[in-house]
Amino acid sequence: MTSQNLAEASWVLNPAFRVQGAELVNQAEGVRLALTPPLLELWERRDAAPAVQLTEEAEEALRKVRLIVPPGASAAAIDGLARRAGATLSLPSGAKAGAAAWGLIGAPLDMGGPPGPRPKDAVPVVRDALSRRFQLLAQPTAWSWMLRARPAEALSGVVDHGDLLVDPRTDTGAVAHERLRALVRTVLAQGHRPMVIGGDHSVSYPTISAVADEHPTLRVVHFDAHADRRPIGNSVTADCGNFVSWVLAEHPRLEWLTIGVRGVDPHIDMAANPEEERVSYLTADEARTPRVVEKIARFCDGRPIHLTVDIDVLDPTYAPDVVYPSCGGLDPETLTALVRNVIDSGRLVAGDMVEACPSPTGRHPAATRLADLVEAVQLAEAGRALADHGGQPGMNTVVGGGA
Repeated sequence: MTSQNLAEASWVLNPAFRVQGAELVNQAEGVRLALTPPLLELWERRDAAPAVQLTEEAEEALRKVRLIVPPGASAAAIDGLARRAGATLSLPSGAKAGAAAWGLIGAPLDMGGPPGPRPKDAVPVVRDALSRRFQLLAQPTAWSWMLRARPAEALSGVVDHGDLLVDPRTDTGAVAHERLRALVRTVLAQGHRPMVIGGDHSVSYPTISAVADEHPTLRVVHFDAHADRRPIGNSVTADCGNFVSWVLAEHPRLEWLTIGVRGVDPHIDMAANPEEERVSYLTADEARTPRVVEKIARFCDGRPIHLTVDIDVLDPTYAPDVVYPSCGGLDPETLTALVRNVIDSGRLVAGDMVEACPSPTGRHPAATRLADLVEAVQLAEAGRALADHGGQPGMNTVVGGGA
């Protein structure tokens, strides 16, 4: 079995851990590890050269509890990165899975806005909806009529990395965003594809930036009623209305496709030279036409893709519980079909689903739609894996009807 020197590997000991009696404790994340002789040696020699040798099995185990983290995540990890969610979600990978498992992250964070229900409070609601969907998908006898197959045979699977630690009393937006960036890096380093459940759209800034660092040829497919390209101005970090501007400032060569925009935008940070513009747009009306399929295929073109979905891309008829509703949006069938087109045309390496708010009625339609999309991603990838193995998924990746 191969081993590697910790000092030479892409890992460092998580500074959030402390020795307490016979345990290593990460108080912020609620993790306690028995201080076994190998762990004690690792801890005592953390600054020594040569460092302790780790087998692949030991390294994987330490990554899972975040005792070791990527160097770039170390500074933000001092106060902890994520806490285990109240209802942990998981979905096993099928034998025919064609892609790495998803690493689920809850991001209960927003940068403020008009009074009313907030996106940060929707994370447990989305988690609850996902638990029911995952339980059904994982059943070995479950049958998908869309796939005309048993989805459990080919699911890419889900590993739950917990909910981002956010202390509203002390954390600034910049601190929370850097913590999320560090958490996404740890998920990527574990070989999982990050799937962030927000929260508002500002969480996409650190998420996409971390993914773009990992995948230099990344392209972003962005479903939204709004362009989210207000000028950065004097702001210290992104908000839900300018996160695209922040990502593009950090990754100026990133190519971006926004689908579903509508209405009038009084403040938008467009490139001065149209030839330098890296963002393409399809309005909600254009997204309901056959040309959208070709546009998505040309844009994705087998590249690594980050999928970001603001659920207000749907018409308020279907997702009324959002902060900034806009009439004339897509219907759920059209959105789901377009997401399938993205999966068929590109290589999905990360995603985020954001901007649902909890409903005062308790029905939570916007949060339910977000859970529907996460399930749709699993089914679409299962269909692709089954097709690659000679199955007959029976999927339709066409545009649905209008809203």
